[in-house]
Amino acid sequence: MRAISDEHASIIKAATAAAYEALGGVSRAAEALGVASSTLTKYASTGEEWRDSFIRLDLAAELDRRCAHPFLLTAMSRIVKDERVSSFGAVTASAVLRLDGVLDDVVRTVAQAIEDGRIDAAERQAIRNRIVAAKQDLARLEAMMIDGAAA
Repeated sequence: MRAISDEHASIIKAATAAAYEALGGVSRAAEALGVASSTLTKYASTGEEWRDSFIRLDLAAELDRRCAHPFLLTAMSRIVKDERVSSFGAVTASAVLRLDGVLDDVVRTVAQAIEDGRIDAAERQAIRNRIVAAKQDLARLEAMMIDGAAA
């Protein structure tokens, strides 16, 4: 029997997936953490088989250290404090938390790039990658708004 609700489990799984994405995907996260990608995949999976598998605390802390946004710390803090974020159909607290992190990543990447007064090719590519990720998430949100999933 699980000690947390399905809603809280979903928030942790979404924050885990967002942290992987922020590091460049599951493979890069696995490499950075020294853990098999198959192990990390189950921690973010919402499938029935992995429903009760959650990221270990040591890995969560290390992921948040390596990400520009503390996805897991933020998610767990909201759960512990029992902060309610309204759910509007498919737009859940975890989805909003993930989007917040993705948009923060765009801003941080641009700010870091312009610190020296110029943006080089590698910085431009990093910015574009962050923008693409943000556009994808915003497009999903827009589609939900158009389809009425949030009504």
